[in-house]
Amino acid sequence: MQRQSSYADDGGKLYLVPTPIGNLEDITIRAKKILMQADYVAAEDTRTSGILLEKLGIKNQMISFHKYNSKKKAPELVEMMKSGKVIAEISDAGMPVISDPGFILVQECIKNDIPVVPLPGPSAFATALIASGFDAQPFTYYGFLPRKASEQRQYFEAMKLAPATSIFYEAPHRLVKTLHNMVEVLGEQREIVAARELTKIHEEFVRGTCSELLEHFDQNAPKGEFVLLVSPATNTEVELDWDDLVAQVNQAVDSGASKKDAIKQIAEKNNVSKNELYDYYHRD
Repeated sequence: MQRQSSYADDGGKLYLVPTPIGNLEDITIRAKKILMQADYVAAEDTRTSGILLEKLGIKNQMISFHKYNSKKKAPELVEMMKSGKVIAEISDAGMPVISDPGFILVQECIKNDIPVVPLPGPSAFATALIASGFDAQPFTYYGFLPRKASEQRQYFEAMKLAPATSIFYEAPHRLVKTLHNMVEVLGEQREIVAARELTKIHEEFVRGTCSELLEHFDQNAPKGEFVLLVSPATNTEVELDWDDLVAQVNQAVDSGASKKDAIKQIAEKNNVSKNELYDYYHRD
């Protein structure tokens, strides 16, 4: 067991500092203070973050820290913090660690007993969720989905039966193709929401069925970064797919799993009751 006291001393530590996802007024007083006082700011893109810090009136030395250099850079930053330096890590926009390599740095800090101090702040998926009209509890956040259609469909199969709101990000030039994949797996009538340009002047929520959103963005070229939200599956939708779950169990059994283990595995994967799946599988 490990215990951490973030404010026990004035030594080196890591601050995880959220930055605005659009509107600069969303920066908090505390976030601005930390970014000004830290010894260094570790940024995913120093050019983008440099513009942001300049607009906020913050002058500080930046260190490049992104997914391509994170494994090499994290130990170097840890050594700096061991010597007493305070580092503030920021993403291009929003919360560090969420769809950025910050978790690697956090893991290294934890291994080396360096305090990790998270600040609350903007997050695109949470911002979209609370205005979506879907139930916010529970929800599943996927980040960016794979680009290949076959790999995307695996995620949509999970969303098809999920009793939770499902959330993921998508780029504008891939949106229509992704919506085509969603229609194929989720069906034309599944309710979804596309949120774009959150907190910016062109912020927009497009709500409707999969087919309606596909038709809309086929006719209106997508612009801006998107958050897509899929409504939770209804009981009817789940009941209609029991035969598919049985097929998945049989496939797992054919691959060498016992029926008991296969049922448990498929039930957990699809967020359904293990006992209900067992009963349905062994029905006459």
